[in-house]
Amino acid sequence: MKAFNFSSKQFKTKNFKGVLSLLAGSTISKIIVTIGGIFLANYYGPESYGVYNVFLSYILILPVLAGLRLDNIMILQRGSKEIRNLFSGIIYISLILTFILISLIAILKLLNIYSFDISYGLLGLVGIASVLTGWNLTQNNLFTKYKLFKQISTAFIISSIVSVVFQGIFYLLGYEENGLIYGWIIGLIASFFYNLRVSKNQISSVNIQELKASIKEHQNIVKFTYPSDSINAIANNIMPIIVIAYFATSEIGLYGMAHKILSIPLLLLTSSISRVYFQKSVSLYHSDKKSLQKLTYKVILTNVAVILVFVILMNTIGMYILNRIFSDSWAGLGTYVLALSFWILARSAMNPIASLVMVINKNHFSLIFNLYLLAVNLFAIYVGVMKNDFLYCVWIFSILSGIGYLVLLGLVLYYLRKDVKVSTN
Repeated sequence: MKAFNFSSKQFKTKNFKGVLSLLAGSTISKIIVTIGGIFLANYYGPESYGVYNVFLSYILILPVLAGLRLDNIMILQRGSKEIRNLFSGIIYISLILTFILISLIAILKLLNIYSFDISYGLLGLVGIASVLTGWNLTQNNLFTKYKLFKQISTAFIISSIVSVVFQGIFYLLGYEENGLIYGWIIGLIASFFYNLRVSKNQISSVNIQELKASIKEHQNIVKFTYPSDSINAIANNIMPIIVIAYFATSEIGLYGMAHKILSIPLLLLTSSISRVYFQKSVSLYHSDKKSLQKLTYKVILTNVAVILVFVILMNTIGMYILNRIFSDSWAGLGTYVLALSFWILARSAMNPIASLVMVINKNHFSLIFNLYLLAVNLFAIYVGVMKNDFLYCVWIFSILSGIGYLVLLGLVLYYLRKDVKVSTN
């Protein structure tokens, strides 16, 4: 089968330019974050990086919970007035729910029901960062709807540059424990103000009845996609939040660095291709299912091929280079990279076409899979704590979750093939 051809008829010129713009922005921002992050992580050390990784785990969970995944509706919504109203409604809903979630965590911590191993000051920063992240995610989907791919790309670059620069500044100022967190938040604020300037005309008062009508029209997203994505966000990020109570922050730092290194190319490809694929798959599913099937196979094969080459290089040449760069405090990083390799390979096959589950109206597949993924995480943590070895957590998580991704991929492709047969008969 031929490699994925961006110039094929499935992608019109504007979509092609959109992919290139997002790919360029994602590439530049990831290069900045990767090189700067590795350089700074070596100075901060795995302990500080472990605290930073726990903080980011909260940020990757809370915006998903607070946004109700209503931002996905904007891709499907028609009418500029309805889109503006939906955009404004999501912003207000996200703000209110984030405040409620942060308050709930603080109350549980205050009553010693669960410590969460995070200070109240840091929890406040989590709340601020979650609101800003939720806003930026909503704006990105708004920009995707209007094909403002260049603006998304620019926001990525601004956030990356500002974050790395200020993380370096905070280290020089002596903020060795939380400097990575402070720098990241400032980068987030910079991208927020840029996005705000671009979308300022989209913010308006909310018409509650119109908002309800928009949500009702796409209620399956709230019924299935939201709980599914929420469980997915929790499952993929809950480990650092829980295990910090049982293992050293340095081990979490090693895990976080390995996770980041392996995820970079996947995030790069997914952030650029998946947005355009989602938009195009909606159109092709109703007009040309056969073309959608061909496009889907090409996206999968390209992604897996790229990630496979990267994983092989990372476990050989890459680790040799990193071992010469990092100090002795990072010893053992290669073991974590190897342990997570199967997980990232399996995930690379499913991630870029994840929206296809929604398009073929099989949202319950994602819900079931994410419940499985959450169970895998909890089981992995349980075994790791019982064995008093964090690597048990990582290996079990990688193998079992990787198998889950492959099973989900097989089911989605099977039902897409069935739909193609029905449409051609």
